[in-house]
Amino acid sequence: MFVYIVIENGTPYPNAFTSYEKAAEAVRANYKAEIDEDTYYKENGMQIVNELFTEESPTGVSHMYVEKGIHIEIHRLPVS
Repeated sequence: MFVYIVIENGTPYPNAFTSYEKAAEAVRANYKAEIDEDTYYKENGMQIVNELFTEESPTGVSHMYVEKGIHIEIHRLPVS
């Protein structure tokens, strides 16, 4: 069993999550405007920089990036 912790630019989110997807959804909820903007850019053939739909890394530390220099890590931690 694991818990997932989101760390954004060195600061952890106040809640832990029971799955990677729940942690990733919390990040995506915070950056909904950027995701909407990305959708517009993709539909108009433009390139995007944001990486908010990454798969869980087998190493236990997954990375997301928001183009404004916001770096996000989701850490998978074992629960005993």
